[in-house]
Amino acid sequence: MKESHDRKHDPLIERLCEIFAALYQGKIIDKAWLCEKFGITERTAYRDLARLGHILDQVSPGRYKLSVHLLPALHNGHLAEFADFTGVAHLFPRNDGQSLRNSMQHRGNITFHAPSSRENRQIEDLLNQLNHAITGHCEVEYLYRDKPRCAQPYRLINQYGLWYLAAVENGRLKAFEVARIENLKSTTLNFEPHAEVLAELENSVGIRFGSRVEALLRVSAHAAEYVTRRALFPAQRIVEQHDDGSLTLATAITDPHTLFRWLRYWLPDIGILSPESLREQFEQDLHLRYAHGVAQR
Repeated sequence: MKESHDRKHDPLIERLCEIFAALYQGKIIDKAWLCEKFGITERTAYRDLARLGHILDQVSPGRYKLSVHLLPALHNGHLAEFADFTGVAHLFPRNDGQSLRNSMQHRGNITFHAPSSRENRQIEDLLNQLNHAITGHCEVEYLYRDKPRCAQPYRLINQYGLWYLAAVENGRLKAFEVARIENLKSTTLNFEPHAEVLAELENSVGIRFGSRVEALLRVSAHAAEYVTRRALFPAQRIVEQHDDGSLTLATAITDPHTLFRWLRYWLPDIGILSPESLREQFEQDLHLRYAHGVAQR
């Protein structure tokens, strides 16, 4: 009878161990997850939650996580959060914590060619000071390109490995490279963050701010493969797909010269359709560069 009793409880023990393992890795569980995961009834799921009640914290009605004091210092859930925070989660087919940890275990098989960066350890104090100022909504003063500045700090942005401060100076949102900031100090003046600035930061790509102009681009069939594989232009969207495989693409730009740099790289496969003034400006830019190059020779 004892052997039969033990066999009866084996599935329960195995199920509870697997539930605890999921909780330990930062998983939030509920009745529906238990039923789907283990093929059990709602009544059994309720019993399991009751059995584990002493180690669970409720995060919302019917949903639970492992009590904070039992969580490890770094679990798979934290790993997934960090990957999302740093913007690299999309590089992996699956970006849940366990899959990311599995990728790390096979790191010898994988190589990343990330953007180069200057050594950022030397700006650690600057980053910490700016973090405190942003959190406390404190205006800051500093020297930048030999010019005294007073600005309202909103956000730290890392682009291509370099850190920038997004701050409002004289009513205008600008980006300042943190490594070039000197003599930083927080003032006693506080500011109320403007909803318009926060919205622009949320909707901007990179460190170019200001009013946006929508441009229509023609994309050859050859370049279409690359443009659809990965967004190359800010807020890009496909307007029309043509029978020959080419595309009409829309992008919203704040700085024409940033767009021009990309277009020069992709010539003749990508060009400007509209607005006409922007197309003419690009053609003039090309003409001047060509004339300058010929003159240098």
